[in-house]
Amino acid sequence: MMNKIINDYCTFCERRENVPNQLFAESDNFFAFFTLGHMVEGYTLIVSKEHYHCMGALPQSLQAEYLEFTKYITGILEKKYGRTISYEHGRVGLCNVQPGEQICYHAHTHIVPVAMDLIPDFKKDGLIPYEIEQNSSLFKQYKNFGHYLYYRNIDKKEYIIQINQPIRRQYLRYLVAKNLGNEELAKWSEYPEYEKLNSAIKNISNLITENKVVN
Repeated sequence: MMNKIINDYCTFCERRENVPNQLFAESDNFFAFFTLGHMVEGYTLIVSKEHYHCMGALPQSLQAEYLEFTKYITGILEKKYGRTISYEHGRVGLCNVQPGEQICYHAHTHIVPVAMDLIPDFKKDGLIPYEIEQNSSLFKQYKNFGHYLYYRNIDKKEYIIQINQPIRRQYLRYLVAKNLGNEELAKWSEYPEYEKLNSAIKNISNLITENKVVN
């Protein structure tokens, strides 16, 4: 019942049907698509099909599937573009404001084919990144941190940042744009970057299984 109510005003819940050309892979409970605001070719979102507020809040029954699917998508992108970083706003720095200014959080992870390090930016902004140890996980840390930023660097080290203060909208996307040398690229609606998006669709299509489904 809760998912039905949320679907009425969550655009991410309808996104899979609205981006058929941008969607390039899916599993039973997640899908991956190339997003508008394609400031780097291959910029991908992994989204839960059901409505969860963040990936840290996924039920245990979906956690292994999410990790496997994310690893699969990351491997495809790195095969084509080289190293990647990944990040998520865990119920902070919202990116999705609904009609009537309703705030809506729907779990989605960004994977970006760039070789950059955001740790210095976090420290400059007074944020403390805690490395997620091998015997821990984002899911365990979510129970301790609640609202968080998640960041995975090019060396596959994972970090979580507890947020107890307001941060700018799409903070992590802004940091990526800044490190690319153009902060304006963070404004995805103003800079959709269709040329890069179409190039990604063309270049990745032959690396994906024909039915686009990961079993």
